[in-house]
Amino acid sequence: MSKGKGVITNRQFRDILICNMWPTAINYGSGILARDVGRDMWISGIISILTAVPFILITIYIGQNFSNKTIVEYSKELLGTLLGKVLGLVLTMYFFLVACSSVSMYIHHLSDFLLPQTPFLVMTVMHVFVICYLVWKGPEVITRTAVIAFSMAIIFYLLVFMASLAEIDINRITPFFDSGVVPVFEASLKAGTFVGVPQILITMILPMVKDQKNSFRSATSGLFIGGFFLVFYFIVELMVMGPQVVALMRIASMDFVRSIQITKYLHRFESFMVALWYWSIMIQAGILTSCSLKAFMQTAGIKKKIH
Repeated sequence: MSKGKGVITNRQFRDILICNMWPTAINYGSGILARDVGRDMWISGIISILTAVPFILITIYIGQNFSNKTIVEYSKELLGTLLGKVLGLVLTMYFFLVACSSVSMYIHHLSDFLLPQTPFLVMTVMHVFVICYLVWKGPEVITRTAVIAFSMAIIFYLLVFMASLAEIDINRITPFFDSGVVPVFEASLKAGTFVGVPQILITMILPMVKDQKNSFRSATSGLFIGGFFLVFYFIVELMVMGPQVVALMRIASMDFVRSIQITKYLHRFESFMVALWYWSIMIQAGILTSCSLKAFMQTAGIKKKIH
Protein backbone atom coordinates (compact mmCIF):
# COMPACT_ATOMS: atom_id res chain seq x y z
CA MET A 1 0.00 0.00 0.00
CA SER A 2 1.44 3.34 -0.96
CA LYS A 3 1.25 6.00 1.65
CA GLY A 4 -1.56 8.49 1.22
CA LYS A 5 -3.45 6.38 -1.28
CA GLY A 6 -6.98 5.42 -0.31
CA VAL A 7 -7.53 1.70 -0.75
CA ILE A 8 -10.64 1.15 1.37
CA THR A 9 -14.08 2.28 0.29
CA ASN A 10 -16.37 3.83 2.85
CA ARG A 11 -18.62 0.80 2.72
CA GLN A 12 -15.70 -1.46 3.53
CA PHE A 13 -14.69 0.94 6.31
CA ARG A 14 -18.19 0.66 7.76
CA ASP A 15 -18.32 -3.12 7.47
CA ILE A 16 -14.92 -3.64 9.11
CA LEU A 17 -16.14 -1.69 12.14
CA ILE A 18 -19.33 -3.76 12.31
CA CYS A 19 -17.32 -6.99 12.21
CA ASN A 20 -15.27 -5.77 15.16
CA MET A 21 -18.28 -5.02 17.35
CA TRP A 22 -20.76 -7.85 17.55
CA PRO A 23 -18.98 -11.27 17.45
CA THR A 24 -17.13 -10.98 20.77
CA ALA A 25 -19.86 -8.99 22.49
CA ILE A 26 -22.54 -11.63 22.03
CA ASN A 27 -20.20 -14.34 23.31
CA TYR A 28 -19.00 -12.89 26.59
CA GLY A 29 -20.79 -9.56 26.89
CA SER A 30 -24.26 -10.93 27.58
CA GLY A 31 -23.16 -13.16 30.45
CA ILE A 32 -21.04 -10.44 32.04
CA LEU A 33 -23.75 -7.79 31.83
CA ALA A 34 -26.53 -10.15 32.91
CA ARG A 35 -24.65 -10.91 36.11
CA ASP A 36 -24.34 -7.18 36.79
CA VAL A 37 -27.71 -5.72 35.79
CA GLY A 38 -29.89 -8.68 34.74
CA ARG A 39 -32.72 -7.78 32.40
CA ASP A 40 -31.33 -4.23 31.93
CA MET A 41 -28.19 -5.36 30.11
CA TRP A 42 -29.59 -4.25 26.75
CA ILE A 43 -30.04 -0.71 28.10
CA SER A 44 -26.38 -0.68 29.14
CA GLY A 45 -25.55 -1.70 25.60
CA ILE A 46 -27.48 1.24 24.15
CA ILE A 47 -25.78 3.68 26.53
CA SER A 48 -22.32 2.39 25.60
CA ILE A 49 -23.09 2.88 21.90
CA LEU A 50 -24.34 6.43 22.36
CA THR A 51 -21.34 7.42 24.46
CA ALA A 52 -19.01 6.07 21.77
CA VAL A 53 -20.21 8.58 19.16
CA PRO A 54 -18.31 11.63 20.48
CA PHE A 55 -15.14 9.56 20.81
CA ILE A 56 -15.43 8.50 17.17
CA LEU A 57 -15.95 12.15 16.18
CA ILE A 58 -12.81 13.19 18.09
CA THR A 59 -10.81 10.28 16.69
CA ILE A 60 -11.70 11.10 13.09
CA TYR A 61 -11.23 14.85 13.59
CA ILE A 62 -7.70 14.35 14.92
CA GLY A 63 -6.91 11.80 12.23
CA GLN A 64 -8.03 14.11 9.44
CA ASN A 65 -5.83 16.89 10.81
CA PHE A 66 -2.85 14.57 10.40
CA SER A 67 -3.59 13.49 6.86
CA ASN A 68 -2.42 10.01 5.84
CA LYS A 69 -0.95 9.25 9.26
CA THR A 70 -1.93 6.63 11.80
CA ILE A 71 -2.07 7.34 15.51
CA VAL A 72 1.37 5.76 15.91
CA GLU A 73 2.82 8.29 13.47
CA TYR A 74 1.12 11.46 14.64
CA SER A 75 1.48 10.61 18.33
CA LYS A 76 5.22 11.26 17.92
CA GLU A 77 4.37 14.81 16.87
CA LEU A 78 1.85 15.33 19.67
CA LEU A 79 3.65 13.57 22.53
CA GLY A 80 7.26 13.54 21.45
CA THR A 81 9.35 10.69 20.08
CA LEU A 82 9.75 8.76 23.34
CA LEU A 83 6.11 8.84 24.48
CA GLY A 84 5.02 8.28 20.89
CA LYS A 85 7.05 5.08 20.73
CA VAL A 86 5.66 3.97 24.10
CA LEU A 87 2.11 4.49 22.80
CA GLY A 88 3.04 2.59 19.65
CA LEU A 89 4.23 -0.39 21.69
CA VAL A 90 1.09 -0.26 23.85
CA LEU A 91 -1.12 -0.31 20.73
CA THR A 92 0.97 -3.12 19.24
CA MET A 93 0.35 -5.26 22.31
CA TYR A 94 -3.30 -4.22 22.57
CA PHE A 95 -4.17 -5.16 19.00
CA PHE A 96 -2.21 -8.39 19.27
CA LEU A 97 -3.84 -9.48 22.54
CA VAL A 98 -7.36 -8.72 21.31
CA ALA A 99 -6.62 -10.63 18.10
CA CYS A 100 -5.38 -13.58 20.19
CA SER A 101 -8.60 -13.41 22.20
CA SER A 102 -10.64 -13.61 18.98
CA VAL A 103 -8.63 -16.60 17.77
CA SER A 104 -8.98 -18.33 21.14
CA MET A 105 -12.72 -17.69 21.17
CA TYR A 106 -13.35 -19.45 17.89
CA ILE A 107 -11.03 -22.36 18.65
CA HIS A 108 -12.72 -22.98 21.99
CA HIS A 109 -16.12 -22.91 20.30
CA LEU A 110 -15.00 -25.74 18.06
CA SER A 111 -13.17 -27.78 20.68
CA ASP A 112 -15.77 -27.40 23.44
CA PHE A 113 -19.02 -27.60 21.49
CA LEU A 114 -18.69 -28.84 17.92
CA LEU A 115 -15.49 -30.87 17.42
CA PRO A 116 -14.45 -32.18 20.84
CA GLN A 117 -12.66 -35.17 19.32
CA THR A 118 -10.46 -33.10 17.01
CA PRO A 119 -6.99 -32.39 18.42
CA PHE A 120 -6.79 -28.89 19.83
CA LEU A 121 -3.44 -28.29 18.12
CA VAL A 122 -4.88 -29.10 14.70
CA MET A 123 -7.68 -26.53 15.03
CA THR A 124 -5.28 -23.94 16.39
CA VAL A 125 -2.77 -24.35 13.57
CA MET A 126 -5.48 -24.23 10.89
CA HIS A 127 -7.11 -21.10 12.27
CA VAL A 128 -3.80 -19.30 12.85
CA PHE A 129 -2.81 -20.18 9.28
CA VAL A 130 -5.98 -18.51 7.95
CA ILE A 131 -5.32 -15.37 9.98
CA CYS A 132 -1.67 -15.23 8.89
CA TYR A 133 -2.77 -15.60 5.28
CA LEU A 134 -5.15 -12.67 5.67
CA VAL A 135 -2.42 -10.52 7.19
CA TRP A 136 -0.05 -11.50 4.40
CA LYS A 137 -2.62 -10.49 1.76
CA GLY A 138 -3.02 -7.10 3.45
CA PRO A 139 -5.79 -4.86 4.82
CA GLU A 140 -7.31 -4.34 1.38
CA VAL A 141 -8.22 -8.02 1.12
CA ILE A 142 -9.40 -8.13 4.73
CA THR A 143 -11.76 -5.19 4.23
CA ARG A 144 -13.15 -6.63 1.01
CA THR A 145 -13.87 -9.86 2.86
CA ALA A 146 -15.60 -7.81 5.56
CA VAL A 147 -18.35 -7.01 3.06
CA ILE A 148 -19.07 -10.74 2.81
CA ALA A 149 -18.87 -11.06 6.59
CA PHE A 150 -21.49 -8.33 6.99
CA SER A 151 -23.84 -10.24 4.67
CA MET A 152 -23.29 -13.38 6.73
CA ALA A 153 -24.08 -11.40 9.89
CA ILE A 154 -27.42 -10.30 8.40
CA ILE A 155 -28.31 -13.93 7.67
CA PHE A 156 -27.22 -14.88 11.20
CA TYR A 157 -29.56 -12.36 12.80
CA LEU A 158 -32.46 -13.15 10.48
CA LEU A 159 -32.20 -16.79 11.52
CA VAL A 160 -31.98 -15.82 15.19
CA PHE A 161 -35.11 -13.71 14.82
CA MET A 162 -37.07 -16.38 12.93
CA ALA A 163 -36.06 -19.14 15.34
CA SER A 164 -36.93 -17.10 18.42
CA LEU A 165 -40.41 -15.87 17.49
CA ALA A 166 -42.22 -18.74 19.17
CA GLU A 167 -40.22 -18.45 22.41
CA ILE A 168 -39.97 -14.72 23.11
CA ASP A 169 -41.61 -13.26 26.20
CA ILE A 170 -41.42 -9.48 26.54
CA ASN A 171 -42.04 -9.71 30.27
CA ARG A 172 -38.49 -11.02 30.67
CA ILE A 173 -37.03 -7.59 29.81
CA THR A 174 -39.44 -5.52 31.91
CA PRO A 175 -39.58 -3.47 34.06
CA PHE A 176 -36.90 -1.19 32.68
CA PHE A 177 -34.08 -0.10 35.02
CA ASP A 178 -35.10 -2.90 37.36
CA SER A 179 -31.56 -2.97 38.78
CA GLY A 180 -31.40 0.82 39.23
CA VAL A 181 -30.19 3.70 37.08
CA VAL A 182 -26.66 3.95 38.48
CA PRO A 183 -25.82 0.22 38.10
CA VAL A 184 -27.03 0.31 34.50
CA PHE A 185 -24.74 3.23 33.68
CA GLU A 186 -21.85 1.52 35.48
CA ALA A 187 -22.45 -1.65 33.49
CA SER A 188 -22.35 0.40 30.29
CA LEU A 189 -18.64 0.93 31.00
CA LYS A 190 -18.12 -2.82 30.72
CA ALA A 191 -20.19 -2.90 27.54
CA GLY A 192 -17.95 -0.11 26.29
CA THR A 193 -14.96 -2.48 26.34
CA PHE A 194 -16.62 -4.37 23.48
CA VAL A 195 -17.86 -1.26 21.67
CA GLY A 196 -14.52 0.50 22.10
CA VAL A 197 -12.43 -1.75 19.85
CA PRO A 198 -13.69 -0.13 16.61
CA GLN A 199 -12.88 3.33 17.99
CA ILE A 200 -9.22 2.43 18.44
CA LEU A 201 -9.20 0.56 15.14
CA ILE A 202 -10.24 3.76 13.34
CA THR A 203 -6.97 5.43 14.34
CA MET A 204 -5.03 2.85 12.33
CA ILE A 205 -7.16 2.36 9.21
CA LEU A 206 -8.55 5.89 8.66
CA PRO A 207 -5.63 6.92 6.37
CA MET A 208 -6.63 4.14 3.95
CA VAL A 209 -10.22 5.36 3.52
CA LYS A 210 -10.81 6.87 0.09
CA ASP A 211 -13.53 9.42 0.91
CA GLN A 212 -12.25 11.15 4.02
CA LYS A 213 -15.07 13.70 4.02
CA ASN A 214 -17.68 11.01 4.64
CA SER A 215 -15.57 8.92 7.00
CA PHE A 216 -17.47 10.09 10.09
CA ARG A 217 -20.78 9.12 8.49
CA SER A 218 -19.39 5.70 7.60
CA ALA A 219 -17.96 5.19 11.08
CA THR A 220 -21.14 6.19 12.90
CA SER A 221 -23.29 4.04 10.61
CA GLY A 222 -20.97 1.14 11.34
CA LEU A 223 -21.24 1.85 15.06
CA PHE A 224 -25.04 1.98 14.99
CA ILE A 225 -25.48 -1.09 12.78
CA GLY A 226 -23.04 -3.09 14.87
CA GLY A 227 -24.69 -1.70 17.99
CA PHE A 228 -28.10 -2.72 16.69
CA PHE A 229 -26.82 -6.26 16.18
CA LEU A 230 -25.48 -6.30 19.72
CA VAL A 231 -28.57 -4.86 21.43
CA PHE A 232 -30.98 -6.90 19.32
CA TYR A 233 -29.18 -10.10 20.31
CA PHE A 234 -29.23 -9.10 23.98
CA ILE A 235 -32.98 -8.45 23.85
CA VAL A 236 -33.83 -11.68 22.02
CA GLU A 237 -31.57 -13.71 24.29
CA LEU A 238 -33.24 -12.24 27.36
CA MET A 239 -36.76 -12.73 26.02
CA VAL A 240 -36.06 -16.38 25.20
CA MET A 241 -33.95 -17.54 28.17
CA GLY A 242 -34.49 -14.89 30.84
CA PRO A 243 -31.83 -12.91 32.75
CA GLN A 244 -31.27 -15.58 35.42
CA VAL A 245 -30.39 -18.26 32.87
CA VAL A 246 -28.18 -15.92 30.81
CA ALA A 247 -26.28 -14.90 33.94
CA LEU A 248 -25.50 -18.52 34.81
CA MET A 249 -23.91 -19.38 31.46
CA ARG A 250 -20.24 -18.95 30.59
CA ILE A 251 -20.96 -18.54 26.86
CA ALA A 252 -24.66 -17.77 26.77
CA SER A 253 -24.74 -17.24 23.01
CA MET A 254 -23.82 -20.85 22.22
CA ASP A 255 -26.42 -22.27 24.60
CA PHE A 256 -28.95 -19.85 23.17
CA VAL A 257 -28.27 -20.92 19.57
CA ARG A 258 -28.51 -24.56 20.64
CA SER A 259 -31.91 -23.99 22.22
CA ILE A 260 -33.70 -22.31 19.33
CA GLN A 261 -35.22 -23.95 16.25
CA ILE A 262 -37.12 -23.02 13.10
CA THR A 263 -40.25 -25.17 13.07
CA LYS A 264 -40.05 -28.69 14.44
CA TYR A 265 -38.04 -29.88 11.45
CA LEU A 266 -35.05 -27.50 11.63
CA HIS A 267 -33.31 -27.52 15.00
CA ARG A 268 -29.81 -27.90 16.43
CA PHE A 269 -28.34 -25.87 13.59
CA GLU A 270 -25.58 -24.34 15.72
CA SER A 271 -22.88 -25.55 13.34
CA PHE A 272 -24.37 -23.44 10.57
CA MET A 273 -24.73 -20.45 12.89
CA VAL A 274 -21.11 -20.74 14.01
CA ALA A 275 -20.09 -20.81 10.34
CA LEU A 276 -21.91 -17.51 9.77
CA TRP A 277 -20.42 -16.02 12.94
CA TYR A 278 -16.94 -17.18 11.93
CA TRP A 279 -16.71 -14.73 9.04
CA SER A 280 -16.83 -11.75 11.41
CA ILE A 281 -14.56 -13.24 14.07
CA MET A 282 -12.06 -14.10 11.32
CA ILE A 283 -12.15 -10.52 10.01
CA GLN A 284 -11.74 -9.19 13.54
CA ALA A 285 -8.67 -11.33 14.21
CA GLY A 286 -7.21 -10.55 10.79
CA ILE A 287 -7.53 -6.76 10.85
CA LEU A 288 -6.37 -6.50 14.48
CA THR A 289 -3.30 -8.63 13.76
CA SER A 290 -2.59 -6.49 10.70
CA CYS A 291 -2.89 -3.31 12.78
CA SER A 292 -0.61 -4.80 15.44
CA LEU A 293 2.02 -5.54 12.82
CA LYS A 294 1.64 -2.09 11.28
CA ALA A 295 1.89 -0.37 14.68
CA PHE A 296 5.06 -2.32 15.48
CA MET A 297 6.67 -1.47 12.14
CA GLN A 298 5.89 2.22 12.49
CA THR A 299 7.12 2.27 16.09
CA ALA A 300 10.36 0.51 15.19
CA GLY A 301 10.82 2.55 12.02
CA ILE A 302 10.71 -0.47 9.73
CA LYS A 303 10.07 0.72 6.19
CA LYS A 304 10.14 -2.58 4.34
CA LYS A 305 6.98 -3.30 2.41
CA ILE A 306 5.50 -6.64 3.56
CA HIS A 307 2.38 -7.01 1.47
